[in-house]
Amino acid sequence: MTGSKEVSQALLARLPGLAARWRAGEFEAPVFAAMYFLTWQIAIHGQPFASRKRKSDPRRPVAAEWLAVLETAQGHALRACLLDYLERYQFRGVIDNVPVALYQWLRGAWPLTLREDIPGPRDVLRMQARGTRPVTVLAAYPRLLRPVLKKPDAFAFLVHDLEHAYKFFYSPTLHAGQREFLTRLDEVVDRGVFEPYREDTGFSEKFDYLMSDMNTHPEHSRQYLRAILIEFHLRREDKALTEPLSTAAERAIDNILEVMRISAPLAVCA
Repeated sequence: MTGSKEVSQALLARLPGLAARWRAGEFEAPVFAAMYFLTWQIAIHGQPFASRKRKSDPRRPVAAEWLAVLETAQGHALRACLLDYLERYQFRGVIDNVPVALYQWLRGAWPLTLREDIPGPRDVLRMQARGTRPVTVLAAYPRLLRPVLKKPDAFAFLVHDLEHAYKFFYSPTLHAGQREFLTRLDEVVDRGVFEPYREDTGFSEKFDYLMSDMNTHPEHSRQYLRAILIEFHLRREDKALTEPLSTAAERAIDNILEVMRISAPLAVCA
């Protein structure tokens, strides 16, 4: 790209218009998300934004040609082009899970939910318990260039969401186990069981992570929950992490796990 910084800014400045077209119903959410991803990818990396997976494909995709498709293609033709791009190419600077998540969303296999805001941990927990995950797309310019939570910009936040979408959906068996655990957690949170613990900043931050950012084997989640409950009670008893819990603290933790019906390991294959 010549004058890469200026050209990149010009590409990113198109994104509010792209979002307006989506809101007007010109295309569906996963189409918008894929177009947003590709526009960012070209804006960041210029011509070497992607490379072929197979030797039978063209040696290098041409950024200008892809951008022309994003501008002119419509309907089924646009979706078909996006599916082809995501399936046949690997993208510089992102792991393969990211285009896979977009591809599966585009083909209707993974029911993700596009958001233009940043849902809180409690909202993400509710969504996961219902079988979806949010994908946040911030298209306001120049807001999209600024940090989003702990990520440097809106593109990094999108990539983070897509990485978690992959972890949530890629294995049907693991997905079912995650939903089982998260549904139970959602029910117990609704009952206020964790409210006394939330006053502790250390516990609250780690619990937010458990609710919204920990797409892993449910037994790992169970052990993590137990660990942060132990840490909470050790802090409250003014003990070191190596010291044993009191009997009362052990009983309190067991009661919570029993309320969640997870006193035994969840039977989900890895």
